[in-house]
Amino acid sequence: MDISAFSADDFDPKEWINQQFKVTEVPDKENQLTSVVSKLQLYVQQVNGAIEETSEHVIKNLPRVMHDTDMIQKEAILLKDKMQVVKEEITKIQRDTASSMATLEKLDKMKTELQTAKQALHEADNWTVLATDIEEVFETHNIDAVAAKVISMQQSLVVLANAVDFQERQLQLEGFKNRLEAMASPHLVRAFTNKSVEESRKFVEMFAGMQRAAQLLKYFARCEKAAMVQEWTRLVELDQDHGVPEWLAAFYHLILSNWQSNVKWCQQVFGNSDMLPAIYTDVLTTMQKDICGSIDVALKQQMDQLSFLISLKDISDRFANNFQSSSLQLGNRESDFPVQIQTAIYSLYTSYVSQYGTLEERQLTRDVSDLVQTSADPTEMVQVLAQATSPVVLACNKAVNRCFALTNGAGILGLKTAVQFCLSKHLDHFRGVMRQIEIEKQNKEEWSMFQTCLNLLQSISDLQNSVNDLDKELVAKILDSTKSVDKSPSEVDLRSILLTKQSYHQMMQFISALREMNEPSVLEDVKEKLEKVSKKAHQSTLDVMFAPISEQLNNAQAAWQSSSSTTQQLPDYGYAPLEYITQIGEYLMTLPQHLEPFLAKEGGESQADVLLGNVAKQTCVSYADLLLTLHDVSPNTAKQISIDIGYLGNVLEDLGFSLTDTISQIATLLKLPPDTYHVQSAGCSAKLVAMVRQMRNITSS
Repeated sequence: MDISAFSADDFDPKEWINQQFKVTEVPDKENQLTSVVSKLQLYVQQVNGAIEETSEHVIKNLPRVMHDTDMIQKEAILLKDKMQVVKEEITKIQRDTASSMATLEKLDKMKTELQTAKQALHEADNWTVLATDIEEVFETHNIDAVAAKVISMQQSLVVLANAVDFQERQLQLEGFKNRLEAMASPHLVRAFTNKSVEESRKFVEMFAGMQRAAQLLKYFARCEKAAMVQEWTRLVELDQDHGVPEWLAAFYHLILSNWQSNVKWCQQVFGNSDMLPAIYTDVLTTMQKDICGSIDVALKQQMDQLSFLISLKDISDRFANNFQSSSLQLGNRESDFPVQIQTAIYSLYTSYVSQYGTLEERQLTRDVSDLVQTSADPTEMVQVLAQATSPVVLACNKAVNRCFALTNGAGILGLKTAVQFCLSKHLDHFRGVMRQIEIEKQNKEEWSMFQTCLNLLQSISDLQNSVNDLDKELVAKILDSTKSVDKSPSEVDLRSILLTKQSYHQMMQFISALREMNEPSVLEDVKEKLEKVSKKAHQSTLDVMFAPISEQLNNAQAAWQSSSSTTQQLPDYGYAPLEYITQIGEYLMTLPQHLEPFLAKEGGESQADVLLGNVAKQTCVSYADLLLTLHDVSPNTAKQISIDIGYLGNVLEDLGFSLTDTISQIATLLKLPPDTYHVQSAGCSAKLVAMVRQMRNITSS
């Protein structure tokens, strides 16, 4: 029997009893109950015995516990009294000895001052001796001996900081330092030039001892700078068989080799190489004027100036990457690659990036100048333009690549201007062709001019598609280049180096505006111009296509007058479409055949549908306008016109179009009997009802 449940906080006697009788399956429940009660009584007796034993033990030990507690309380009171006595004694000692401690402190201070004064007197005597001896040592030109004297005087001067004549002594010491520096400078320069570690270390210790370590670093920087400047001069003067790219690559190689050797040498001599970035920055900045001068001279001799500049920029890119890699290999962190060095490397191209737009415009003009040879024949001119579209767009794509190769995207505003200028000049050729078409369409065969217009439309459509693709690629390239800079904020944005502050601000404003556009576009201006040219070309094509229809409509009135000579009312089968409308129908049915080559080209089907739809609509509109000018229309003429309109409707239906609502209502109104005209015309336009009623001379009720 498990009685562990009795100790639980949520013990339920009823649940426990039920559980006991569920577990065992005994037929005699009475005997089981008796057994359980007996066991419980036995457990109760055991518990009672344990409680009595524990109670007796507690009662026996309670007096001893009370006694121990009382003793602890007494000892605590005694300890408190003793601590109070000690505190009073400490207070008394502090009060009695305060004056003695003050006296001791005063005596110690006096002792320190006396020792300082003694040392100052000793150093003053030492200073006098050194100042007298150093003149003799200077005459020996022994640099080490002079340096030892100067350093000793420097140490003495520290002790004499509170002397009355401290300023005079300091000026005197600076004079000795200047004389020593002048004496040592030739030897110092020779040691740095020859990269003598031992000699250089000696001068480092010397200059550090006389507190002129910074001046020593300036000597080292001047030596390095002079050597590298001299190397550039030697390259330019002696290597006349090569040009600026080879000179620049060789100069960069010299700097990189110099950097790698100097890092180790400086760590041996100076203990670190922290001064080197500033030295190379100064060298690159100083040499910028000379290098730019050589570039300017070479640039004037180049036909492809942008490619020349890009080749130089590639050399600088490789140098910057190699410099950074070398820095990492020598133990520097990537973040240690100084911004100043990158600025010194790439600021060389700032003036050329500012001219990028002009240079790119010239380059594009040269690239596309020979693509379009003007012709007096519009058909030939359209063929020339069709062939020139792909090379023109290819030239623009090359311009985009040049922009990012030379300017890292910094020249996007100049690129935008140059590309739009190039495409606008190309659009001028299309405008010229359309002017030729306007002049020649009266003199040339209609189908020939029609085909010319279709080819022109296709060329414009191809150009639009190519420009849209170019625009999307350019937008993606601009935004991607900006994202790469945003993802690596630790890296220097080269665009900020290649541009002036104002130009950089303008570029970032342009990129921000581009990001906020629902449909980002860089070439929006030229796309708008292209759309206008496309609309005008569509209209010119429509005019050419509609000319035969217009000519037949001009013959319609004569045909109607001829048909109205018959006064007798004929049955419906006695009427047939007149020749003018059948000519129009036959012409419309031949249009898809002429448009078939146009339909076969990519993107041409929708253009053809638009053209056919516009011709169908224009036919209906012009036909309706002509009908509404008629007067005194006889019943036979009205019947004939309705037959003609029905024929036109069938033709348009075969082409996939339908009559306009206006001409459909005119046909309906022309068919209505005069006596029921007012009733059956309900639902038609009131204006058309009145005009047709007046046309047919139907009296109003």
